[in-house]
Amino acid sequence: MKKRLISTLMVLVMSLTCVMSSYAQSNKETTVISSDSPFVLTQDNKVSRYLQIQPRGNVISTGILQISNKGNGNIGVYIQTLTHVEVDETTFGVFLDRWIESEQRWANVASYKFSYTKEDNPDDDLTIKSLSFDVEGQPVDCYYRLRGAHMVILNGTREMLSSETDGILITNNKR
Repeated sequence: MKKRLISTLMVLVMSLTCVMSSYAQSNKETTVISSDSPFVLTQDNKVSRYLQIQPRGNVISTGILQISNKGNGNIGVYIQTLTHVEVDETTFGVFLDRWIESEQRWANVASYKFSYTKEDNPDDDLTIKSLSFDVEGQPVDCYYRLRGAHMVILNGTREMLSSETDGILITNNKR
């Protein structure tokens, strides 16, 4: 009995010492950008897109928010909410922020709210609801970002997801 116990312990110790960790690494170089940075130049400073997949959402699957430079102080906005099931109502909240260099902070300059209900839009597919519009006449040569709120209602239960783009430089020229 004692011999068997010692043999079992020896096998266990040898098994544990043979366990080795291995790490895989991609050959591609990646740039990590801290979320604390106030703005990031993306795609030649033309477009910043934010894609948020809901990790444990019962209803919301994905939220997409995009900002683009349309030129002449015009800002392109695109927001989309994808759901797992048909919902009763989809609401978008979009907040436009401008970077205030002298204060080193973002300031809200405009906000928009859009609601779509199954009752008012019986032919719309609210599982894939999107909206795009332009914000006109903003001061140029400033950095702007978008913050979004994606909210859905299903049988009286609300679920919400937030999103935020990086900042992009809005110029007179369309890039």
